Amino acid sequence: MKRIFQYKRMYLMLGLPLSALLILLARVNGAWVEAFFVRFIYRPLSFVIGSVSSLVPFSVTELLAVLGVGAVIFYLCRVIRRIVKSRRIKHELYRLFVNALCALSVAVFAFELCMGLNYYRRTAADFMGLSVTGGTTEELYELTSALAEDMKTYRQSLGEDENGAARLSDGDRYETSRAARDAYKKLSQKYGFLKAADIRNKPLVSSRLFSAFMTTGIYIPYTFESNINVDVPEFTIPATMCHELTHFRGFMRENEANFLGYLACAESDRDDFRYSAALMAFEYCYPKLRQADKELASKVARGVPEGVLRDIQAEDDYWARFEKKAAAQVSDKVYNGYLNFNGQQSGTQSYGEMVDLLLAYRRKNK
Repeated sequence: MKRIFQYKRMYLMLGLPLSALLILLARVNGAWVEAFFVRFIYRPLSFVIGSVSSLVPFSVTELLAVLGVGAVIFYLCRVIRRIVKSRRIKHELYRLFVNALCALSVAVFAFELCMGLNYYRRTAADFMGLSVTGGTTEELYELTSALAEDMKTYRQSLGEDENGAARLSDGDRYETSRAARDAYKKLSQKYGFLKAADIRNKPLVSSRLFSAFMTTGIYIPYTFESNINVDVPEFTIPATMCHELTHFRGFMRENEANFLGYLACAESDRDDFRYSAALMAFEYCYPKLRQADKELASKVARGVPEGVLRDIQAEDDYWARFEKKAAAQVSDKVYNGYLNFNGQQSGTQSYGEMVDLLLAYRRKNK
């Protein structure tokens, strides 16, 4: 045991208490997160690493995940071999524990430096001067009606697949990624706090696996990559791409990612992007309107075109295949706990809180 604590790598364990200290300081007073961390640590890191990883057309994260699994299996085989050869079971297990703890410590500390502390920065509403106070039923009705009208307008110009669901303007996910990058660049010119490196979205080879976990996209802080599930109904992909690009810009709260992703899609000159954003926002607004006033909700629903209804049904049918499986339920609980830990008390329900931001934005920009 004494020999174990003589390992030189023991200092790597300091990452855990340092991470805990940073989180505590951010929760007590988050002003330094914006003034120092975002400005001098996150932005330079994200610009350099994001620009480099974006040079590669495929997901570096997926490659590293495969290599990582292989490395872990190889290491465990070596541990077993040493145990069989030396018969020092207790010593080898202690060393395995120390190495695992060191790896965890480094991963946690890197996570906080590359993303985690952004949960405590200034809100997008603060940057944009929005007063997020909810809204009246009438305001919610006007917003939902406007989104329904947008869907109707933009859906008309889109092609359809063999099942009658909307298709994107191109069949190339890399071209769609470039369009998302350009749309966000235009939004960044309007709101300077969103300026960042122009990274590309990466389509995931393992998209179906991510669907099993009910995940449409994931932002990886270690590689500063926006990874996109492309197995889903394709008309939802533009909104997901812009959502993940929001995370890259340091806004980690899910309601802000949905809201800013919506605004980015709206800046695109492509109707499929505008439709994707309008549909995503409508799917959050309509249930809230129905809860507030069923009659007004029915009035909006009667104006939704048949093509849009087919798209909503196609989306529901796709996710119905996964939502009741164990992987999806475990994923929901784990991610809900993760969001709670990082200050989003409403957990996965925070995605729908974009409605309050949309109402505030609409109120300010009438």
